[in-house]
Amino acid sequence: MRMDFRLRPPLRALAFLLAPVLWVLMSSGSMAQDHAALSTRLRALVAEAALGEGVSISVADAATGEVLFAHQADTALNPASNQKLVTAAIALEVLGADHAMLTGLYGRIEGEGVVGGLVLRGLGDPSLRQADLVELARDLADRGVRRVDRLIVDASYFDDQLLPPAFDQQPGEVAPFRAATGAVSIDVAAYSLRILPGAAVGEPARVRLDGAGYFDLDNAITTGEPGSAPSIIADQRDGGERMRLILRGSIALGTGALTYRRRIENPLYWTGHVMRDVLAAVGIRVGEGVTLGAAGDRPLLASHRSAPLSHLIDAMGKDSDNYVAEMVFRAIGATRRTPATTDNSVAVITEHLTSLGIDASAFTVVNGSGLFRGNRIASSHLVRILCHVYQSPAMRNEFVAHLAIAGVDGTLERRLADLPEPRIVRAKTGTLNDAIALSGYVLGREPGRAIAFSVLMNGVSGRHGVARNLADGVARAIVEDLWR
Repeated sequence: MRMDFRLRPPLRALAFLLAPVLWVLMSSGSMAQDHAALSTRLRALVAEAALGEGVSISVADAATGEVLFAHQADTALNPASNQKLVTAAIALEVLGADHAMLTGLYGRIEGEGVVGGLVLRGLGDPSLRQADLVELARDLADRGVRRVDRLIVDASYFDDQLLPPAFDQQPGEVAPFRAATGAVSIDVAAYSLRILPGAAVGEPARVRLDGAGYFDLDNAITTGEPGSAPSIIADQRDGGERMRLILRGSIALGTGALTYRRRIENPLYWTGHVMRDVLAAVGIRVGEGVTLGAAGDRPLLASHRSAPLSHLIDAMGKDSDNYVAEMVFRAIGATRRTPATTDNSVAVITEHLTSLGIDASAFTVVNGSGLFRGNRIASSHLVRILCHVYQSPAMRNEFVAHLAIAGVDGTLERRLADLPEPRIVRAKTGTLNDAIALSGYVLGREPGRAIAFSVLMNGVSGRHGVARNLADGVARAIVEDLWR
């Protein structure tokens, strides 16, 4: 009699799922025996770098949590943008990889008009763009709407704290990396200032701004002689419902447009003014002004959903986008109650970190991006988070995928490009004036084998090169040990 020993589909699937676990069980003994050489090498790297006491390093088997190396691993330091690892991990856990943010137009249609106010309401979509507002406006026009009595922005999903915590440490900074946050905000809360020369020398320069109604513009830029160097001074001031923008200088006749990207002061009112312009562009007349309010029980007329969270966090892990991190940080707080507050977000994150066995007194969460001073965490805590995520089937793939790939993309595109195999280091960088960090995974040959590591360094102002070399050296030493 012929016996059929082939696995049936359910058993075959079970064997696939158990393969990493079985590998860990069979190899755990060899892992414990093999990391002595790695520890010796890492100790030597730390000694060579001579960066003092502000260095915290932790290395562990991602599948088991077994600690392979520790150097001041429990010392809490400023993690810089490695704080985004905490934000991404908790977001995947409490919101879920498939979570999407809704933005909608709400109102009541009578004839060809929306009466009682058209409301633009958002739930904190960090990827919302002007193009998405255009689609909302077109959907509304397709319903036969030709006029709106007034436009209302409903940002009540978040509280009214637009500037993330600690961002006031650099008050004069207008670059987009210090963007404000709001539940209804577009284009990463940054506007484009476009300046073009006039028709003749001495004439005023032309200025183009999306959502121009939001800006209180004082333009004294003149058109200079052909070939002259541009000289542009732009001063912006928060005026609440409008932003004062004072422009001085000159631009040469015949020069193409000069474009500057700058943070918007109040993304809620600006988004409303852009929405007004978009509605007008599709043939819908809108009453004067933009106000803040609530959608109430108005019906949904048009909607847009973001990509799932698993895609949104790519900007955090690969490109270290502060705006996305802070918007996701606020969304975490909304799972506790709305309007979402910083305190809500901190409470949710603290609960989840303590559930991993990390003492609440051993870390400090100030914001979600790691920008500026305030956040404190140890490398051992970050590695514990990395191991927890790696051991979770619901989060592992999405979390690993959102990290920068050494030598390939994101903030690691030009680092660790000489590894023996491509795409095996997935990590998050961190850089501040006085802090350098690198945390993530080194992936092994076998399915399920990976090493989690975290390198945090403070007090490195003026020695960024040495600190980055140490971080890369740690990753490279783990690769050499794991792939030998």
